[in-house]
Amino acid sequence: MPLSQQARIKRYFYCAIAIAPIIGGFTLQSGISFLSCPLKYWIGIPCPAWGLTRGFIAIGHGQFNQATAYHLFSPVLFTAFLIATIHLLLELILNQSVQMFYVKLLAQSKIQVFLLMMLLGYHGSRIYELITLGILQNDALASPVGQTLFR
Repeated sequence: MPLSQQARIKRYFYCAIAIAPIIGGFTLQSGISFLSCPLKYWIGIPCPAWGLTRGFIAIGHGQFNQATAYHLFSPVLFTAFLIATIHLLLELILNQSVQMFYVKLLAQSKIQVFLLMMLLGYHGSRIYELITLGILQNDALASPVGQTLFR
């Protein structure tokens, strides 16, 4: 059954979202100021995606060890974006839905919760490390919100 016009538009939209980090990984350079984490800037606490952009850039430049140093899941997520882009382009070219095992797998709420818990667990370990080194407290106090609250 061919894709409806609405389904094609949705796939174009999702494809644009999926391909953006891949293109950014190959075209951007680390250290670009607009890529800074707004949460870390404003309150001094990094978000769970902290390091993913730098990890994608490292992957785009062939620095896979550096990518995992920036964020452990950056190679996995980069690969997931690549697979999603290929899958969506295939559906658009064939003009029909393509069913693959990973689509059904990722649609399961237990899998989604497990992946979220893995990400939050990893993030929690990184936050704990920042706390033990005293970095998190200093960053929080130096942030605009910290400056406003604790002057």
